Amino acid sequence: MTTELAHPSSREKHAPGEMTIIAARSVLFWERAWPAVLPALGVAAIFIMLALFGAWRLTPGWLHGLTLVLGALVFASLVWRDLRSLRWPARRTALARLEQDGRAEHAPLQALDDAPFDAAKTTNPLWRAHMAASAERARKARLAGVRPTAETRDPYGFRFIALGLITIGFVAAGADWRTRLGGFTPGALASGGAFVADLWIEPPAYTGKAPIYLLRAGQALPDKPGQIDTPYGARLVAQINGRRRVQLRFITQDNETRAEFERDANAARTELALTQSGLLQLRLGADEVLWPIAIIADDAPAVAFTRSPAADDQGLLAFSFSAQDDYAIDAARLELRLDPEQERPLDAPAFDRTALNERRQIPIEAAARASLQQSISLNLQSDPWAGLQVIAKVVVEDGAGQTGESKSVNAILPVRKFFNPLAKTVIEQRQTLAVAAEDWRRAGRSFDAVTMAPEVFFDDTKDYLLLRAAFWRVMRQDGEGFDDAVEKFWPLALQLEDEALELARQRLEAAQEALRQAIERGASDAEISRLIEELRQAMNDYLTALAQSGQTPEQAARNSQQLNQSDLDDMLDAIGDLAREGASNAARQMLSDLENLLNNLRVTEGGAGGEGQGGAGAPGQGAGGEGEAGPSGEAGGDRPPARTGRRSL
Repeated sequence: MTTELAHPSSREKHAPGEMTIIAARSVLFWERAWPAVLPALGVAAIFIMLALFGAWRLTPGWLHGLTLVLGALVFASLVWRDLRSLRWPARRTALARLEQDGRAEHAPLQALDDAPFDAAKTTNPLWRAHMAASAERARKARLAGVRPTAETRDPYGFRFIALGLITIGFVAAGADWRTRLGGFTPGALASGGAFVADLWIEPPAYTGKAPIYLLRAGQALPDKPGQIDTPYGARLVAQINGRRRVQLRFITQDNETRAEFERDANAARTELALTQSGLLQLRLGADEVLWPIAIIADDAPAVAFTRSPAADDQGLLAFSFSAQDDYAIDAARLELRLDPEQERPLDAPAFDRTALNERRQIPIEAAARASLQQSISLNLQSDPWAGLQVIAKVVVEDGAGQTGESKSVNAILPVRKFFNPLAKTVIEQRQTLAVAAEDWRRAGRSFDAVTMAPEVFFDDTKDYLLLRAAFWRVMRQDGEGFDDAVEKFWPLALQLEDEALELARQRLEAAQEALRQAIERGASDAEISRLIEELRQAMNDYLTALAQSGQTPEQAARNSQQLNQSDLDDMLDAIGDLAREGASNAARQMLSDLENLLNNLRVTEGGAGGEGQGGAGAPGQGAGGEGEAGPSGEAGGDRPPARTGRRSL
C-alpha cells in the first residue's frame, strides 16, 4: 500500500502570507530607523522648545541666525551619520523575525522558500515530505509587534522629557504659538525692544475726515475686523518699529499691490494709495489679518446760477450762484467768452478767431464748504471786453481736482462812459486791438487821423504827444501782439478823461496819510493844525475837480443820505480837537470814517436853482472803478469857492 504525502501548496493554507511578510519588514525598518533619527530629532526638539518659550524674542538677530546655522549643521551631520546605512530589511530577515516571534523551530518559513538545485527532484517523495513538515511547523510563525529599540540611543528617557516640555511650551504660548514657531527665520521675532505696529488710513485733506486707525501700538491683532469705508484717494500708512518680518498687500479685483517698506534702523514705514475697493492683508510673522476696504466714490461738484450776471447800479457785474459737493468746494471761477452771434455796429470790425477762442478765467473767492450760496460783484470796467456781450458760466473745483460747470448764460459786461473825445478814441481802438487784432491797421489809422493838424485841434500839447505815442505803439507791434498796448491804453484813457481829478485824488490821499502818521507819532498841536488845513485844502480841491469831471450825474440822485460841506469841515475840526487832546485812537477812527465817506462820495445835481454838473469819481478806487459824482461844495476859508451843491453817500 502506498502513502500519499501533502502537496507543497499547502504552505499557502498554513504559513503566513505575503502581507504579513511586508508588515514584518516594515516593523524591522522602523525598529532600525527610530533609534537612528533620535539624535537629530533631539536637536529639532531643542529649537522648538526655545521658540515656544519665546527665547528668540530676547536673542539678537545675528546670534539667532548663527544658532540656526549651527543647529542645521548638527542636524544634517547626525542624519548623515545614522541614516546613510539604513536599508529596507531583506525578505529572509523578515521570515526569520516571524519564525522567532512564533517560535517556529528549524526555520520552516525559510525552508518553504527553498528550492532543490535540480528542479526535477521536486517530485521526490523525500523532498515532498520535507515541505509538508516545514509547512506544518510554519503554522506557528507570527509577528508579535514592534520591539522597543529607542533605549539603545536614549537609555535615560530624555525623549519623554522633551515631549513634556514641548507640550508645556504650546500651553504657555497660547494663541501666539504660530507666531513663536515662525521665529525659525533669523531676526523674525527679535525687535531690539518692544514691537510696535501702527496702521491707519488718512483720508484726503480736503474731505475734513479724521484718520481711521486699523491697528495701534500695543493693540492685539483683531480676529475678524469689519469693513472700513474710506473716501477715494485715501492713503494707507503703516509704521513698524522692530525687525519683525512684515508683509502688507492690498488685493483688488484687478491687481495686487505689495507694499515696499523703507527701513531706518529698527523702524519701517510705507504708504499705499487706495483708489479701488479691495482686501488689505497684513502678515506679522505667522499671524495674518484681513481688512475689507470699501472706497467711497467722490462725485464731481454741481453748480448753477441763482441770478444771471448783469450790470448793477454801481457799474459792477453782479450775479449769484449755488454749488454743492460731497466734501468741499476748493476753488471757483467765472469763465467768459465772446458771444459770436451778438450784433455789432456797422463800423465795428468783426471778431477774429483768436478773440473768439479766448476764455477769460476770473477767480472767485469761495469758502471751503460743501455747500455754497454766494453773491458776487465784479468790477470789469477796465476789461477790454467791456460793453460786449459774453457767454458766462461758473466753474467750481473740489479737492480731488474734479470740476463742475453751470449752464452758460449771456451777459453784457458793464462799461464806463467816457466823455472826453480823445479818451473815447483810445478806448474804442483798445477794444479793436483786443477783439480784432488782425485789423490793427484800423487802430493805427484812427490814431493817425486824430493827431492830424495838432496846431488846430489840440489846445494841450501833452494830449497830442500821448496820442501820437499811442499811434507809434500800435505801428511798432506790426501785428505781432498787442497785449502791452491793450494794457497801457486803459490808464491813458483815464488820464485823458480825468487828469485834474486824478491829481487831486493823489494830493488828497497824500494829505490823509500825512495826518494819520502825525496822529500816530503824537505830533505837536501846531503840526496837527497845519496838516488839518492841508487836508481841508486837498479835500476841497478834490471836490472841485470831481464836480468839473462831467460824469453821469443822474446816478447820484438815487442816494438818499445827504452830507453837506459843513459836515466834512466839522469832521476835520473834530479830528484836530481829538488829536490835540491826546485821544489818538478816536482821532484815527474818525479820520478813517472821513476816508470812507470820501471814497463813497457822490455829488448830486442841483445847487441854488437845481442846476449843476455831475460826474463820477472816488479816491482810492482802481482803474475803471470810479463812482458817480456831481458838483462840489463851497471851499472853506478864503479859498476860491467851488460850485455849490449837495453831496450824498
